[in-house]
Amino acid sequence: MSFLLYAIGLAAIFFSHIVVTNLMNQEQIADWALFRSLVGISAVLPLTGLDQVLVRSPQSSARLMRRLALQIPMVGLLVGLILDITDILDHWALGAGLAIGSALSLKLFQYFRSHHRRVLAQLAQQGWKIGALGLLAYLVATDTNADLILCGVVLLFVADAVAGVFVWRNPPKTMMPQTPEPMAALYSIGVRFMVTGLFLALSVYAEQIVVNRLGTTDQAALYFTSATYFLFPMAFVNGYVSFLAGPWVRDNADQAFTVLGKWGLRGSLAIIAYGALLNAIGWIAWQITDPTVGSVNTELQIVFGFICIVRTVYILPSAYVGVLGRPRQHDMLILSQVAALAIVVALFLALRASGFDLIHAVALSSITNWTLRCLAGFAIMNQIHQTRPGAYDA
Repeated sequence: MSFLLYAIGLAAIFFSHIVVTNLMNQEQIADWALFRSLVGISAVLPLTGLDQVLVRSPQSSARLMRRLALQIPMVGLLVGLILDITDILDHWALGAGLAIGSALSLKLFQYFRSHHRRVLAQLAQQGWKIGALGLLAYLVATDTNADLILCGVVLLFVADAVAGVFVWRNPPKTMMPQTPEPMAALYSIGVRFMVTGLFLALSVYAEQIVVNRLGTTDQAALYFTSATYFLFPMAFVNGYVSFLAGPWVRDNADQAFTVLGKWGLRGSLAIIAYGALLNAIGWIAWQITDPTVGSVNTELQIVFGFICIVRTVYILPSAYVGVLGRPRQHDMLILSQVAALAIVVALFLALRASGFDLIHAVALSSITNWTLRCLAGFAIMNQIHQTRPGAYDA
């Protein structure tokens, strides 16, 4: 049932993207692309990584849920001000609403996921996406020119309210005996999760924001449309595998490393074939639907194909380090990601200086970033394995 709900949600947001990219103008496409990017990034600071700590420490979920109920609105207001000051959004209230709504959604998702309530977890994560398809179809059918970012914020809050009812009916003490860890210890690992989560969110979503801010509306629409057809299909399988991976690795740490050693080569070949298949499906879908932006940009298609492969490989080290890494190992991961970011920014600037088109420079920087993240993840995963038992010690 959880997979069915997950599939419905992913299909709904995919067809939402199709509706936007095929039936709306390029300015609306750019606005929707910005909303989708900010949903992933704006939640990071209000959560300070405590959403991921919920998966790692379900015995502390009551304490974490209470703290987040106060923290999310307060920090969400700060995020709204940042988005307003940087001119990413037109008003601080819109940014605050987006940050709070998306943070609440992730909090509820991770709470239910931690306690193996998979259907409720998917309800918390997919609810607004299902609503989005219906709303966008209505806007197109009635030729209504609504603010798509505001519409998205409203959908987030409605979905959060529905999922919140189930938290009230399933409080932490009914899920697992609560033996909470000290708040300082929870924040210690949570802040590290926040930093790595911010780097992950930037890796996934910042490229669209860069194109929106530095490029034209046409370029923003083309980049988002290309990502919809050549990257989004990957999310269907990868997202659910990632959903299951964290709790499974937490409970089967040694077995996870054994599987990697046994199936590494065959798994790599399968992932390459998987990436090529999804890339071909995206190309066929583009020819059938004929998006507003015109023909396929072949260079973006190829780069996105490689990104699909690397992001799929990254699932295992991400889950392993996330639930088993010691604080100092998370620190190593953070340092490696800071180094990767510096390399990527330098590469992007060099590409632009040498005359590369904006969207191609962003795409090449993205694949470089994901490759470096993947290499660092496997290196730290190997270190964690070699130092077990005791991977939870500070």
